Amino acid sequence: MITIADVAREAGVSVATVSRVLNKNGPVSPAALEKVHIAINKLNYQPNVWGRRLRKKESRMLLIFVPAISNPFYAAIVSGIEDEARKNRYGTMLCITNGDKVREREFMELLFDGQADGAVLLCVDKDDKDIKKTAEKVPLVQCCEFCEDADIAHVTVDNFEAAKQVVRYLHSLGHEKIGFIGSVNHFISSEERQKGYEEAMKEAGLPVRNEYMVNADRDYSFQSGIAAGRQLLSLNDRPTAIFCISDVLAMGAIRAAEGMGIKISRDLSVVGFDDVEYATMMNPMLTTVSQLSIYWERQAQVCL
Repeated sequence: MITIADVAREAGVSVATVSRVLNKNGPVSPAALEKVHIAINKLNYQPNVWGRRLRKKESRMLLIFVPAISNPFYAAIVSGIEDEARKNRYGTMLCITNGDKVREREFMELLFDGQADGAVLLCVDKDDKDIKKTAEKVPLVQCCEFCEDADIAHVTVDNFEAAKQVVRYLHSLGHEKIGFIGSVNHFISSEERQKGYEEAMKEAGLPVRNEYMVNADRDYSFQSGIAAGRQLLSLNDRPTAIFCISDVLAMGAIRAAEGMGIKISRDLSVVGFDDVEYATMMNPMLTTVSQLSIYWERQAQVCL
């Protein structure tokens, strides 16, 4: 195997000079720089990247924690994180937790073992008791979801205000019987969207009816959206509009309505949240709340 010493001998310079060229630190004359590059090409020298990272105590790897891959919303977020990581010469590893705390801890061990330099978390429970202790040991950023009690950097939107905007919009269309499909998870977004729904209903002078509020599963699965939609639409005094906290749940609710002979737009209005690409593939297209590209503004907008 060709070593840095072999390159130095071929170029007629010191090992230290070759090291400065490879690491791009320290002064190197143009003549010496050219000699080293010629030697590297001639010998087909390949730097030992892992050895260099070990010496620098860095892996150039970031972990991305996601609760599941069934929701297309996460695909867009992960893609954006990966793009930025590559720009900064970092690799990424997708860690799918499926809501399993044991699996989450196993992934975290990669950070403690030095196999990753930091993590972006998309699945932090709002009352996570361990996140603060973990952040004291390794670099973490919370994305979309975050723990309120932990003073850790996070990126999110104003889910409370966005939910209120949805209810105001549906009320402006003349709806007074507005249902809500949430989730049994412990994410801050789920809680804030429900609070926003309830607050907007009260502000509009509309009753917050328990039977109009149902929960889908923690992963916002399409099938649980269908089940929740059927539950609401089977009521004798059923809602004329439904606000769903995710687009996948909204699409499930629409499928439930279609199966029950309820016509979307004519008999029922449905609004989702996230503005995933699939929302534009429906006919009529799904009315939804867009999060993409507005994170730093901390606001959201209903897309028709």
